[in-house]
Amino acid sequence: MIPSVASRQRLEALGIDVWVRRDRRAAASIPTQAEQVDDASPRSGPAMPRVRMASGDGDWLLVQDAPWDGRHETLLGDIQAAIGSARCRFGQWAHSDSAGVSVTELDSRGIRHVLVFGQAPEGTGEVGVVLAPDLPQLATSADARRRLWCVLVAELDD
Repeated sequence: MIPSVASRQRLEALGIDVWVRRDRRAAASIPTQAEQVDDASPRSGPAMPRVRMASGDGDWLLVQDAPWDGRHETLLGDIQAAIGSARCRFGQWAHSDSAGVSVTELDSRGIRHVLVFGQAPEGTGEVGVVLAPDLPQLATSADARRRLWCVLVAELDD
């Protein structure tokens, strides 16, 4: 199987050599260097951010950048209880154009609210993302928790 241009470029960026069988049929289907450059040219704007989602079917997606390490389990449990445990799904920002789900596709997955702990990647503003302080800040700052609860009350009233 011949990998796509994007797959080949991703593998090459990781330092993984791609071996391709050389015969006429295979050689004809391998993109030339010029075709690879054209395909890798910038598109009409930045790539849409993507989220890796854990399984579940809630309409709230709670997203953070760092992988979950369990340090703020009690705080996250309180947030989840305020929203409703059955309504919450968890996610992490994907750092690859091929991983996860585009934020523009979240609505089709049943996600109506995206609560982001910390900073959201560029391009998420138009999809209804609600920004909250990151979990370490929420754990240590009463003011940050107060701001989060005000945001949640306004969103849960909808």
